[in-house]
This record gives sequence, structure tokens and C-alpha cells, in this order.
Amino acid sequence: MPQRRRNLINIIAATWVLLAAAGDIALNSLPLPPGSATDIAGSETQLIRILAMMAWPIFLAVVAGLVFTLWVNRVAPAAAEPGAAALRGNSRLQTTWIASSTTIVLGLAVFGTITLANDTTVPAVAHAEPNTPLEVQVIAQQWYFTYRYPSFGGFESAHLVIPADREIEFHVTSLDVTHSFWFFAAGVKADAVPVHDNSVDMQPLKIGTYRIECSELCGIWHGSMSDDNAQIVSAGDFTTWAQQQQQLDAPIMKYLPPYSHTYVPAPGVYGS
Repeated sequence: MPQRRRNLINIIAATWVLLAAAGDIALNSLPLPPGSATDIAGSETQLIRILAMMAWPIFLAVVAGLVFTLWVNRVAPAAAEPGAAALRGNSRLQTTWIASSTTIVLGLAVFGTITLANDTTVPAVAHAEPNTPLEVQVIAQQWYFTYRYPSFGGFESAHLVIPADREIEFHVTSLDVTHSFWFFAAGVKADAVPVHDNSVDMQPLKIGTYRIECSELCGIWHGSMSDDNAQIVSAGDFTTWAQQQQQLDAPIMKYLPPYSHTYVPAPGVYGS
């Protein structure tokens, strides 16, 4: 191999090592979406971080291969081009490629399955008072979400408010067409389907104000079906808010249908 070609290959290899290490260090320290507002979001963030750290060196290797093919082979060509016979039947290369690909795919499958199982397992709540899950119903309709709290008489709110450090049991449904409840910061995305109850459990961890939007095309004003005032608050603040809402909604509670996990869609929807 000509010395110039060897030097260029060494430079590309060293550059790949340095950039791969620097990129993985950055990915391991930078904040990534969706964040850590809930247990599910934290799990998803960690999964994204690991996949990104695995993908970055592979991406750089592809770029390095392109640089080698398009530049090194032109400015410092090999002394002799290998023939087809030299490129075929390399059992060591084939075995290494198949073994490494199989290991990566199976490893990701196992890791993803474990992560999914952990996300769908009822979380252990260490600081919740009380320890029972708080049921919150998400009702989608064109073009907004409302929320009912059966533990507090079934009152309905235009904005989502939930307490931190307590398991939340969402029950998602729709009154008209199919919507999708996307609480991005919480790592929650659940379809809202008429006459169907879609249940999701999660535990809020970080107090703050977050965004909720519909992620299923549901009509002309789908793009405006969002709310920037979803709140995760302390347990005490939530109890105070819920009691205030009960008092405010008391005069109109008689007009609300009895609490149920599903409701009959509006006339004309889906042929009803």
C-alpha cells in the first residue's frame, strides 16, 4: 500500500475515533426530548439517548466510507485494484458481519421489550398521598380536550391539572371523531376513539406547565387543537384546585352526563 494512502486512511480512522467519542460524550450530557417530567418520559429519553449514542459512530463510519471512496481513492489510488476473486468468499468477514448485525438487532429487541414492559407496568409511587391512583378522564372533541375527575364528583375542566409524585390513570375517549391525546413532555400519546376507553398509567415527577395537542388529523381546525396550560403541581396545590373546581362547577353538574369511561357520540358521527 502506498505510504500516502496509508497516511490518509490513518487520518480518517483517527478523525472517526475522535468525533465518535466527542459526539457520544455530548449525547450523554445534553438534555434530550421528551425530558424527565414523568417516569415514562424519563424512560423514553434514556432509550433515545442510548440509540443515538449507538447510531452516531455508525453514521460517522458511513461518512468516513464515503470520504474514502470519493476522495482517498482518487488522490491516492491503490497500487492495484483487487479482482472479484479477492472480494468473494471471505468467510471471516462474512461471519463477523452476520454475528455483529445479529447481536445488535437482538440486543435492541431485548432492550426495547424490557423498556416497553417497564413503561406499561404500574409504577411504584414512593411519596404519593394517598397511594391509590388518581383517575383522570381525557375527553376529545372537535376541537379541544376536556378532563373529568371522578374522585372529586366527576367535575369537568378545560385544562389538565395533575399532582406530582402520584400515579395518574388516564382514560382517553372521544365524543365525535378519532383524535389523539399527545402529552409530549409526559411521554404519553393515546388515541381517543368514540365509544372506546384507552387507558394509560404514568407518574408525574416534575412540577411545571406543559403543552398538550392532538396528533391525529380530526378536521379543519385540527391544527389549533392544543393547550399550553397543562400543569403538574404539588399534591397540596392539586387538592386546593380540585376543591375550588368542585365548588365552581356545582351549579352545572346536573347538566353533565353521569361519569362513564365512554359516551355516546354526537348524532351523525360514524353513522349513529
